[in-house]
Amino acid sequence: MKKMLKPIVSTMFLMTMGASLIACGGQDTSTTPSNNDNSENTQTGESITLRASSGVGAEHTWNTGFTYSLMERVESQSAGDLSFEIFTSGELVPLGTEYDALRQGTIDVALSLMGPYDPQRFPYSEVAMLPLLESDAKIASTAMQNMMKSDRVIADGKTYYELEFTDKGLVAFANPLTEPYVISTTRQKLESISDFTESLRMRSPSRVHEILATNLGVTAISMPVTDSYDALSRNALDGMFHSIPDWANFGLDELFRHTIEGANLGHFIGHTAMTQETWDSLPADVQEEFEAAADEIIFDGSDQWIDGTVRGKEANIEKGGEFTHLDDLNPEVRDHINNAIVETWFEWIDNLESQQLAGKEMALLWRDMLVEAGAVLPDEIVELQ
Repeated sequence: MKKMLKPIVSTMFLMTMGASLIACGGQDTSTTPSNNDNSENTQTGESITLRASSGVGAEHTWNTGFTYSLMERVESQSAGDLSFEIFTSGELVPLGTEYDALRQGTIDVALSLMGPYDPQRFPYSEVAMLPLLESDAKIASTAMQNMMKSDRVIADGKTYYELEFTDKGLVAFANPLTEPYVISTTRQKLESISDFTESLRMRSPSRVHEILATNLGVTAISMPVTDSYDALSRNALDGMFHSIPDWANFGLDELFRHTIEGANLGHFIGHTAMTQETWDSLPADVQEEFEAAADEIIFDGSDQWIDGTVRGKEANIEKGGEFTHLDDLNPEVRDHINNAIVETWFEWIDNLESQQLAGKEMALLWRDMLVEAGAVLPDEIVELQ
């Protein structure tokens, strides 16, 4: 696995969607073959080097808790026949453009293929962003892994995996889902219904959160997460929907003063993917090891996310932040948030159905996977038929 860490750069330097601020790359004196060359190289016993791109930083949990271990294990299994040249922080391909890069042959492996950033082509993956009540990274990762393998038909006689990946000529594996997104603010403590107004500007990471923000009565503002620190510091933004372990990557832990926990506002999802052509070029034993390793290592990453929540919360409290559990809120505020959670599910379903997509079937599948894995959802969603 060829990679060389570069110095940490400033918060505002990197590409628009990066989730960490440490750039990483590497140079290999050997030639990286195109996808079309891999099969021939395998047959002749020559070494294959696959170019892999991650839009998030070198120290992001997807890399430290999943990618590096996965690549190292697969390289070891191949006994030197296969290696990966890894680029991070969008150094080679900007976050959100991995699918096109795969199709064009710019990269061989996308380590941060993010469906929620490309909902027009990956409309079903953002289902993981739907809010619920109780869950964590391990529960959500278990649910996603099971959904990837599910044979339940969603639309046109096809499964979720077939609709999102097979139909696009991809082979994909789920990255560890993030810890729950929470709602955090820099000044305004959300203690009454009157605090939820359009003047409260919240950074939104997805279409789901735009729906959620509307249902909460606040204003959603879409912007790169790398711009959030500056916007919050200038009071151009009042808060964010974000996952606690990621706060420190952007200095957000020193800005947030009030956070509501106990309401799970979704899990962000990304995948490691390659084209079917590239996958078919790999020896059968390497494919088997890749799949087995991905299925196991995802939970190492989940544990890192969970540990990151504990550390992130402690760091924020030390810097003056406070956390209020949903159950300890004014009953009217608690009901307001719970109602927004439920309505967001229904509106997301309606939105997809209006595009002739199987929104309801997708939502029901994700709900069932979550409940089976141990998550708690509102009664209205559990009872949805």
